[in-house]
Amino acid sequence: MQAIRHYAEVINGAIHFDLPEDFSAKRVELIILPADDVTVDRTAFQRFLLDSPEMSDEEFKSIEEKRGHLKQWT
Repeated sequence: MQAIRHYAEVINGAIHFDLPEDFSAKRVELIILPADDVTVDRTAFQRFLLDSPEMSDEEFKSIEEKRGHLKQWT
């Protein structure tokens, strides 16, 4: 099942949302909830991901090189 969560602004009583090209459903269920008083509650894992350092290009290349060596063994 594909699912999308999106917050949209209501303008003149209407909302507009473009589905991604790879969304293949022909029929969907819409559940509209007010989000005015909703605060984003991030889980510990989300905070971990957002606060984690990013990998440099050099680190990524090093990992890819090591993966290439490992693939030669199989």
